[in-house]
Amino acid sequence: MSQHSQHQAIMFADVSGSSALYKRLGNTPAKAIIDETVQFMTAITIVHEGTVVKTIGDEIMARFNESTQACEAAIAIQQRAIKEPRLKDLGIRIGIAYGEVLITNDDVFGDIVNDAAHVAHIARANQIVVTQAVVDTLEDSLRRDCQMFDRINIKGETEKTLIYRLEWQHSGKENRATMVMPIHDVTRFVDKFQLELCVNDKKIALLPEQTPFHIGRDPHKAQLLIENDLASREHCHIEFRRGKYVLIDHSTNGTYVYIDEQTPIYLRREELPLQGSGYIGLGQTVTATSPWALHFTL
Repeated sequence: MSQHSQHQAIMFADVSGSSALYKRLGNTPAKAIIDETVQFMTAITIVHEGTVVKTIGDEIMARFNESTQACEAAIAIQQRAIKEPRLKDLGIRIGIAYGEVLITNDDVFGDIVNDAAHVAHIARANQIVVTQAVVDTLEDSLRRDCQMFDRINIKGETEKTLIYRLEWQHSGKENRATMVMPIHDVTRFVDKFQLELCVNDKKIALLPEQTPFHIGRDPHKAQLLIENDLASREHCHIEFRRGKYVLIDHSTNGTYVYIDEQTPIYLRREELPLQGSGYIGLGQTVTATSPWALHFTL
């Protein structure tokens, strides 16, 4: 069996909601819809110079020489799917990764294959989720349509990495607020991504790759030290997930989040996406002018 290593974009595309389809329509009609969907995903892959490695039930696995080819194929698949009346209650979710793989006569192996499968499972119906390596190797026109989506531990890795959602339904406007660039260029657009924190005249500009960001009284574990007896040693942390900064409380006394002068939202062993601007009380209620009010701005 011949084999060789090569950089490839690996794409997994599968039908979301197929189990419910079988229950609703029965085996024969449901299988006909799934088979038709797999056929047009296969045809679109070939048109975009991809190779279908295998089909697994309602899913295809394909490889492309370039990330741009894979993303264009993924967009074409989604655009075709939303025009299919029989798929109106379903959806297709797609994951793409790029890197060196081992290619044999009839299969592809390697970490990149696992990465593509992993982000495909993260994607929801009608979404395309891609890895950082894909974004780094895309043409500019497609790169502008990639939005930071989450920071995750891809299977087998100890450090979290950024993943992106490829926006395939948009008006074509340039300079969208969600526009992102590869991680090494992100500082050019820092105002679009950063979370600003301020407490006791100390200011911090937080970027997605700097999360999880820990807050509390423990000087050995907290990146933001709060020397207040009502704050827990490991009071809370902020992480970037699904394109949002999320505050996660794991304290004894809880966390109060104030947004737009509304009644504070109380969290205890719970989480809340941060939006707009406001301030946070760690273990106690606070006012905007309290010494230990942690102000945030997105």
